[in-house]
Amino acid sequence: MKIQKTLIFAGVLSSVLVLGSCVDTAEDNQIKKEGEKMVDQDLLDPNRSFNTTFDGKLFSVPSPVQTALLIKSLDIPFNEVLMNNLEKVKNYNSATDQAINLGIYGADLGYVTLYDQSAKSLNYLSVVEDLSNKLGIAGAFDKNFIERFEQNSNDEDSMLVILTDGFRKADNFLKENDQKNNSALILTGGWLESMHFATQLYSQSKEVKIINRIGEQKQSLETILELLDKYNTNGQNDEYIALFKDLNTLFEEVKTTYEYVESETDKARKTTTIKSKMKIEISDELAEQIIEKVAAIRAQIIA
Repeated sequence: MKIQKTLIFAGVLSSVLVLGSCVDTAEDNQIKKEGEKMVDQDLLDPNRSFNTTFDGKLFSVPSPVQTALLIKSLDIPFNEVLMNNLEKVKNYNSATDQAINLGIYGADLGYVTLYDQSAKSLNYLSVVEDLSNKLGIAGAFDKNFIERFEQNSNDEDSMLVILTDGFRKADNFLKENDQKNNSALILTGGWLESMHFATQLYSQSKEVKIINRIGEQKQSLETILELLDKYNTNGQNDEYIALFKDLNTLFEEVKTTYEYVESETDKARKTTTIKSKMKIEISDELAEQIIEKVAAIRAQIIA
């Protein structure tokens, strides 16, 4: 997707990422304009994470972008069946259902856009806009946003910038207006959909890189659970917490080891790149159990 778009689904879907390799200079990173904005080459890095702050605490979750970029790099063809049906949006009436499914549809929007499916992208954008309106964050996807998206629908790099802008605005609005739980749910939905893509495509391809990416989500899932619990003020997240705790029980069996590699600091850009590597050990049986559990959780949430 130049999936960053996919990224969008994730965090607020938000959009943001931070781990990944850096280039020598900011100028080298800027590869294309959309209006007055430049597209950062790092946004196309499949090893980046989504970083977001809640109440002053930094949370890091691998972005859906990572998964989507990985999938496309393996030359796995587009599969429309993987995405949530557009008609199901009518079933989401509560704020919690709307928020978590906005994350899911956001990830779908990134996926379809990455594969240059312009017409389908506009259809998924319409659903994202609809759910955003219901959650009171329509300002992030106003008339100007829609026009920019349509005008640049054949330019993936430009759309990357546009989508990132829209979801950043949405994320900021939610947090500034005491809707942090909705922001956390959107992040959760985006993460779940990216896991859905990864697990289903691993079932078909048995690509080692994909199962490694799945195993890397062990820490991310703990973050998801922490956020869902933190903002569960009225018990509205109880069902989601129970579902993801079941999945976490399986992920606790994933064995991870780390190989330390010294970080790289770019003083000009004021960034630090974490280079350490994670080694994943996951049995075929455990992988199948995780695949089945992710499918069951998603089926319940998008019903």
